[in-house]
Amino acid sequence: MDSAEETRDIVIVGGGICGLATALALHRKGLRSIILEKSETLRDTGSAIVIRANGWQALDQLGVASELRQRAFHNTNETLQ
Repeated sequence: MDSAEETRDIVIVGGGICGLATALALHRKGLRSIILEKSETLRDTGSAIVIRANGWQALDQLGVASELRQRAFHNTNETLQ
């Protein structure tokens, strides 16, 4: 097979936020990927994430920050210890 015609899928292990962000970035570059996740179902409860400035910059680059900002809970009384 000519290398110009060769296609390869990229395997991403883990369907968490990093795996999904990686898949999205690859897709936008025209690269195919497959995500492997050990859990049988997706969970949408029982967890929270804190996104700092660098995280928002990465989400901006992925093109999803605007939507997330609209849906996010903004904690103005945050205390980290």
